[in-house]
Amino acid sequence: MFQPTEITPEHAVYSGHIPFVRFLLALSSGIIAGNLIAPAYAVYAILVTVCLGSMVVFLAMACLDRLRGCRYPGIPSVFFLLFLAASGWVRVWQPHPAVDATHFSRAGSTTLSGYIADEPSVRDRHIRFLLAVTHCKGADTLMGCSGTLMLTIRRDDRMERSPFAYGDRLVIPADYESVEPPYNPGEMDYRRYLANQHTWHQAYFPATDVYKLDSRGGHPLIAYALALRARMVAKFARCLSDSVALSVASTLILGYRAALSPELIDSFSVTGTIHVLSVSGMHVVIVCWLLAKLLGRMGGGTYGRITRLVLLLAGIWGYALLTGFSPAVLRASMMISIIMVATGFGLSHQRYNSIAASAFFLLWYHPNWLVDIGFQLSYLAVLGMVFLLPILQRLFRVRHPYLRPVTDYAAMSVAAQTGAGPLAAYYFHQFPLYFLPANLLIVLPVSAIMYLGFALLLLPYGEYLTWIGQLLEYLILLTYWLLDSMAQWPLARIAGIWMSWWENLLLYLAIILFVCACSGRNKRMLYGALGAVLLLGFSSSITESGKVGRHEVVLFNTGRHMAIGFVGPDDAWLYSDLPAADHPTIRFRVMPKLESAVAANRIHFIRKDRPYRDDQLYMRSGLIQFGDRRVLVYDGGKSYHGRLDVDILLLRNNPDVGVDELRRVFSFRQLILDGSNYDRTITRFTAEAKSAGIPVYVLKRNFAYVWPTEAPLP
Repeated sequence: MFQPTEITPEHAVYSGHIPFVRFLLALSSGIIAGNLIAPAYAVYAILVTVCLGSMVVFLAMACLDRLRGCRYPGIPSVFFLLFLAASGWVRVWQPHPAVDATHFSRAGSTTLSGYIADEPSVRDRHIRFLLAVTHCKGADTLMGCSGTLMLTIRRDDRMERSPFAYGDRLVIPADYESVEPPYNPGEMDYRRYLANQHTWHQAYFPATDVYKLDSRGGHPLIAYALALRARMVAKFARCLSDSVALSVASTLILGYRAALSPELIDSFSVTGTIHVLSVSGMHVVIVCWLLAKLLGRMGGGTYGRITRLVLLLAGIWGYALLTGFSPAVLRASMMISIIMVATGFGLSHQRYNSIAASAFFLLWYHPNWLVDIGFQLSYLAVLGMVFLLPILQRLFRVRHPYLRPVTDYAAMSVAAQTGAGPLAAYYFHQFPLYFLPANLLIVLPVSAIMYLGFALLLLPYGEYLTWIGQLLEYLILLTYWLLDSMAQWPLARIAGIWMSWWENLLLYLAIILFVCACSGRNKRMLYGALGAVLLLGFSSSITESGKVGRHEVVLFNTGRHMAIGFVGPDDAWLYSDLPAADHPTIRFRVMPKLESAVAANRIHFIRKDRPYRDDQLYMRSGLIQFGDRRVLVYDGGKSYHGRLDVDILLLRNNPDVGVDELRRVFSFRQLILDGSNYDRTITRFTAEAKSAGIPVYVLKRNFAYVWPTEAPLP
């Protein structure tokens, strides 16, 4: 009897089997172009014309081919792919202020009104959320408008923890500003991050400047889901007394990440199990399995199967709504839904086509998810499992009934890490070495935690609920203790991984070619993999050779604070007025540059006004000697006798002197003004320095000053 053959990565995949792969590539090309090119209304109008024209031509040619016979089957598809590419480009540009004529930034207004468009993030001193602006009010007019604004509200000690919620309609002053670009090398591009959420402006107000109208904004379904999740988190809080157990349970089961501590996140990151804290495919599969068990066969016949399918889909998407519609949950929900519908109606499905279809529909809904890190890592992990898992299972066949689940899960972890690991190392500059034993160690506790968590949420209150809560808390604390202990092992991670985007592509190319070479025993692919590895090693050696003899001074832009980095071949020093090296400003603005140059344990932090001396660096009373170069930090608070020769003079805190007076005491070749100075002080010093022919650089609202000491100063 004929047996159908399962489609595997080793089998040939024809283009007719994977139409959504072509659709996804076309749509993604337009999205990428829209992100790389600055919006312009004239180009946008041309793109809209191309979009409409290509769709009209496609429909006309498709109808003619159906009437007269398919003579040129490839031509209509070309116009459809052109339509998808132009649509992706248009959808990226559509909400931009340069294109959207109704954007609030294009209207002269005194106040703005809108509703809270996401769940507020509450911290010690502020509350932050996206405000969807719906109306602008001028001197005597009220008009509808569009756009979103990142609003930060300063909290005082008398304010309750969270007086704002999703859907609250607010009125605020129209006192906003454009989101600033990154001002330091290696700093996170917060402007790009917000732009991916169609947000280009931000505002900062005390709570007294924000007026709440009502709570009738937003989508009622999302408001209900968030309110339901808040009640479930409150139920966890009543049953779990430990804060770590509460934060893990809320995050792992409900996707509520507000209570996660940096230490807890670090323990999961170092061990390569951070995916457990991101509600993703594993969680959706568990929910689907539980629902399927609860529904059973649910009657026979066509109507019974359809009813069961509808209930399963409703449960999956209800859980996705409850967890906040993260890209990973949407990907898993979409893929499972496609497979379930195809199986329920007796349709065949191809795995790569199902993956591409889920990505296509999600990007059509939100194009900028293509550049979202979570979206990219989620799909790469799935592609790694689909591509590599069958090969690993074939190479390491285990028939023992008790060992096979362990080896299958190990193979799945290796495949997922192979798919997502290189990109995660590119973004987060580290790679966990113990990801395999850590994942094997927690698979059973995490599954038990989810089952107990769902039971705790679904069952009514009673004495047995206390027992379930105690068992759940014990399991969570045990799992956290195991992971935290593993994170302390030597060589738990490779840190300080810095690579360019094309080096990351070379790494993926080497992995793909090597796997294909081993699977198909193809020497050419093996030679290609070796060539990619050689190119990667050559690029890395060039980067390392550039560090030989390097001496670099970086005056960071940290607002009103001071941070000066001194980078040598093997060590780096940070001189700052901030209290510690783990201060958020240093961690996010300064450390990326220093950690890209030297190992994290070779960075030495030096507090302001504390003397320091070693064989490469000397600091005392604001005077810094690094090699044969000198930097002086001057704020007018100290007096100097004689004449001091320095290369860079950094002025801070509005010194009440003039350039001519400074030149009588100091001999300097570069004047730098940081953000601690008033604008009028900066204007005065800039004019005086230019009149005296002295180069001047302003750090305020400007990029950090990076000075390689090998090069002469201007």
